[in-house]
Amino acid sequence: MKFLSTIFFSLFVITSSIAQNAVDTPTTNDYLTNRPITKPKNTIDVAGSQYSNDEFQQGNVYKNGNLVASNVVLRYNVSRDEIEVKSSLTADDSSARLLRANPDIYIRILNDTYVYVKPTTAEAPSGYFKVLHEGEKFHLYKKEKKEFIEGMKSMNSISRDVPPTYKDDEVLYLVNTKDGSLEELSGSRNRKIKAFPSHNKELKRYTKKNNLNINKDYNLVKLVAYFNTLK
Repeated sequence: MKFLSTIFFSLFVITSSIAQNAVDTPTTNDYLTNRPITKPKNTIDVAGSQYSNDEFQQGNVYKNGNLVASNVVLRYNVSRDEIEVKSSLTADDSSARLLRANPDIYIRILNDTYVYVKPTTAEAPSGYFKVLHEGEKFHLYKKEKKEFIEGMKSMNSISRDVPPTYKDDEVLYLVNTKDGSLEELSGSRNRKIKAFPSHNKELKRYTKKNNLNINKDYNLVKLVAYFNTLK
């Protein structure tokens, strides 16, 4: 009888240990929080959207360059600067959770890649950025923004109500791969070129020779790619 009791006790300890190991084994917690998404209270009378794309889209999640979740569905809440994750398109939105805000974790939604930049100071740009170009020395990132503007009721019968609106905005950044610093690329062509740390004359000649309007994202990508080839 004592022998059987010893066996049962040993089995209990082993089973408990296995269960504990299963709980402690890294799972989706490696990239996913337990925080549910924040659903907008009312979007019927709101112009625009707080999302980069209103619909969840197929994508993958990577950590330290390794694929950790494939064929999940993702959505970028620009207004809240959060990535929302569901297991499938048919899953209810109530099951969606927020991606961990971690520089080691990045996502791909269709052809778009989003990375997270950790804040270094209160003034430094941070959050999720869309990758437009990756180079050996410098990357080009885009920070999407959504400004919420309160609506206004009409003051008379002639004018109309102005609905609350999400206004789109964006800022482009030159990213130094050595130290991770971000330099804003905004304003006129000359101002953008002056934001580059060197080779300003060569960049001016290149844009003129190739007739590049670097106020267009795809032309700015070409300029950054060219800059990466300069010694």
